[in-house]
Amino acid sequence: MSYEYAIAAESDRGMVREALATYFYPEEPLTLAHRDGPAVTEDDMEAALSFLAQGTVTLARVDVTGELVGLAVGGRSADAGTTITTRKYADIVAFLECLSARAAGAECSSASSYHVYMLAVHPAHRGHSIGRRLMEQQFELVRARWPSLPTVTVEATSATSLRLMKRIGMRETARLGFADYRDEAGEQAFFGHGEVIRLELKL
Repeated sequence: MSYEYAIAAESDRGMVREALATYFYPEEPLTLAHRDGPAVTEDDMEAALSFLAQGTVTLARVDVTGELVGLAVGGRSADAGTTITTRKYADIVAFLECLSARAAGAECSSASSYHVYMLAVHPAHRGHSIGRRLMEQQFELVRARWPSLPTVTVEATSATSLRLMKRIGMRETARLGFADYRDEAGEQAFFGHGEVIRLELKL
């Protein structure tokens, strides 16, 4: 089976939302492990979809049918920002900011980088290097549009994604376990034995 890759347009919004709801958030460890339950919040979803306007969401489709079977959501770190309306999404953002702060001393240029926020491949199409190609397409996009940006960063939330990121040349800069993180009130926000690893690629 062959696949075609392209940058998503605003007209793809419904398709991208459905893909995220079907095979990204139901497997995303921070979403699943949160104290308020496993459902994705609307502010989290809208934050992901906001990158469509920046032209930094890349898609993988089945060549013959056009079915969307994978996507990557990226963007410049300086452009990140969304309206937070739920405790859950606030906790997720705070957790990732804590991880980013841990990585700051090990990364080349955390103040001016490009970040890949999400990578997802439909379960029926895994094992065909779609995730790798989506990441490579993100790198190509950065080099073409922002050649002065020095690095790309990403968080890996599973052993599979960690192996992929290391295979494509990314290096680990920090990690943070769910059990090691507390909110400002000293309370645990995420449960279980999960861990998120931050990685960086120098362009």
